[in-house]
Amino acid sequence: RTFAMSDHVKKGQKHQNREAFKAHRNIKRAVRDVDAEAALKQKACAGVCRRCAQKVVWRFSYGKYKGMRAGKTGNCTACRLKRVHLAYRMLCDPCARSTKMCPGCNQPPASQELKEGEGAPEEGEDEDERDSSEDDIAELEAAGVVITR
Repeated sequence: RTFAMSDHVKKGQKHQNREAFKAHRNIKRAVRDVDAEAALKQKACAGVCRRCAQKVVWRFSYGKYKGMRAGKTGNCTACRLKRVHLAYRMLCDPCARSTKMCPGCNQPPASQELKEGEGAPEEGEDEDERDSSEDDIAELEAAGVVITR
């Protein structure tokens, strides 16, 4: 007997998750560690296109983000100098600004919309949290950290 493709019914997933994955679920973390991770997340999402920001946010939310080791820098693909200080980037900040390319995917803004400010908005984020993040940005800039917008 011959079966048509429309007769074939796919079954659903064998095991369904009852709860959504949450990184660091059973680990007690100090407030400074949580704040440091939030600052790194914001810094990693700044100045990249929307798609690259989504990738970085996904890596943070599933515990897959691996930052660059302390004291290590990557090579910029444009100027060939060791000036890339953040993980998952190909261009240094000066080259990305001068060529107006996304430092994460090295694509022009015509194909990837450059993102303003920090990464994708979190669910349930309210204005008080945004105001405190702007204060944190001002503190980082005062400390000499360069933040591209």
